[in-house]
Formats: sequence, structure tokens, C-alpha cells
Amino acid sequence: MTVTVTPNKYESSDQALAAFAANGLHTMSLDVPPVENGSHWHHFDSEFHITAGHLTLTDVGTGAELKCEPGSTVRVPAQALHAEQSSTGYSIVLGT
Repeated sequence: MTVTVTPNKYESSDQALAAFAANGLHTMSLDVPPVENGSHWHHFDSEFHITAGHLTLTDVGTGAELKCEPGSTVRVPAQALHAEQSSTGYSIVLGT
């Protein structure tokens, strides 16, 4: 269960939302303020596309520090232990 980051997977947030919905995911848009979340995990798979701002994710299982910028699509499998840090905040479209 590793976190993955794919740069420029989708050309737009609308394309990302359509792909998430086509895969049966519930979708929404979120603006996240500056954040620093320690190690945690979720009961669900999620995929999100960053539309603005910057996020650093740490995959606690592998120790990889992943830099996520606008245009990046991030997949976080259920129960993948990870941490999040953003000094500026960020905006995403999300599928869960």
C-alpha cells in the first residue's frame, strides 16, 4: 500500500472529476488551509488532483517524501500510513 503521485495525469480539474466519477468515486472540491498532519491513515481509497498550492506527503511505509504541485494526481490507498504538510494550503478535486 504505497502512496503514488502522477504529474499531469489529467489536463484539467473537470477531466479529473469526470474520471473519478467514472470509476465510481464520490467527488468534491476542497480548499485546504495550511496544514501539518502527522502519521495517519483512512478507511477508504482516495485519489485527488491538485489545482492550486503545494503539498508534501510522506509515505510512512516507504519513507518517501512526495512533492505535490498543481497538476499532480495523488492516489492514497485505504490504510496507507501517510503524513501531510503544506505551509501555503492547497486546493484539490477529490474522489473517495
